[in-house]
Amino acid sequence: MNYTELTGKSILLLGKTRALNTEEFDTLLKVHKIKRAKSYDQEVSLIIEGRMMNPYEQEESARLYETGEAPIIELSQFEEWLCQSIEPNRLLMSLKLSRNQERLVDFLQNPYITDELFFKLLHLYDWQNEGLFDNDTNRDVTASIIGRFYHDLDRNHNVQYAMSGLAHLIERYGNTPLIEAISQLAPIAREIKTPSDRSYNGVLDAIALHPDTPVSLLRLLLAERSELLAHRVPLSLETELLNIEKVHPILAHNESLSRQGVALLSESFGDVIAAHTLLDEALFEHFFTLYPRQLASNPSLSESMQERLIRSENDEVLKALASNGALSTSRCTDLYASGRFSAALAANPSLPDTMLNALSQSNDPSVLGALAANPSTPIDLLFQLSLDQRFERSVKTNPAFGKHIQTHNIGWN
Repeated sequence: MNYTELTGKSILLLGKTRALNTEEFDTLLKVHKIKRAKSYDQEVSLIIEGRMMNPYEQEESARLYETGEAPIIELSQFEEWLCQSIEPNRLLMSLKLSRNQERLVDFLQNPYITDELFFKLLHLYDWQNEGLFDNDTNRDVTASIIGRFYHDLDRNHNVQYAMSGLAHLIERYGNTPLIEAISQLAPIAREIKTPSDRSYNGVLDAIALHPDTPVSLLRLLLAERSELLAHRVPLSLETELLNIEKVHPILAHNESLSRQGVALLSESFGDVIAAHTLLDEALFEHFFTLYPRQLASNPSLSESMQERLIRSENDEVLKALASNGALSTSRCTDLYASGRFSAALAANPSLPDTMLNALSQSNDPSVLGALAANPSTPIDLLFQLSLDQRFERSVKTNPAFGKHIQTHNIGWN
């Protein structure tokens, strides 16, 4: 329906408003020169079913539906249209001057305002020097943040009222504007500056690890969360992190460590870097002589690099290579045909189903145990392996098996 056609006409609202309070609803009606009738008459062009209709209103709605006096719609679509008429600058100025926190909270709970306006309104809220959930109003505002951006809220309503819900929101649905807005909430900004409340740790950890967190904010978290920042891929603040000795072992595992970082840490952690860094030909050549076994487990090996390692004919190198998920199909075939390294191959998530099925005929417990834990092992094989007590636990903790059970709603004890 084109609601602009209601200009100069009347509507009838049965029940109460939802996203807007009555005063705001009527104010926006006036913007469009729409009148709100107290009861039905011939001037009414639209009937709106709101929330919490009393018995009389329910009866009137049923009667009007039967007689077809005027179109009847549900409230939400009309409120959404009305909210498009809100003038952000005028609203912000009004709220700043009036300091009407109750009205502000009403707008923060309105799902139809834009995210841009929502973030600006959030800056105006007074947390009264208390925590996110320390009083009813703070809890409502925090819930409005989570509820607005948590996409599948219908499946988990309680997430709105827990600190873990805010952390999960950042992890799953975070983006730069949302993360910045959350970091600027007074209770969280205070915790970033002067850490004292461990209940915020999950939220701050999520901010530290999220790829869209601005560098300026990461810098504020550096002192307390250097270990987490050292895990980020790609790395941010690498120069600062390299000056913190306790995070060097973590940095050595980071695939995005720069060449300067590799050079600085190679003396102490060369074997770790060889196994994890993003390789180019120069790095491969550098580590090929020093740490060939560790190099063989690096997930960024190219096929030519794999071929070089295979030609080394070193059993330890070939065993590490056999379990590398980056191993090409042709190299898998070569190692499988050799009849060696079966347990390592059985653990390789890139191994083709034909080879996994063939390996399942083995009587070697190490091979079968590796298959039980391999997320690429076909489900029917996992069911068979689960019948053997030796491998039951590995199957049950196999993420692919757990996902299959959940997806197919199969009970499993």
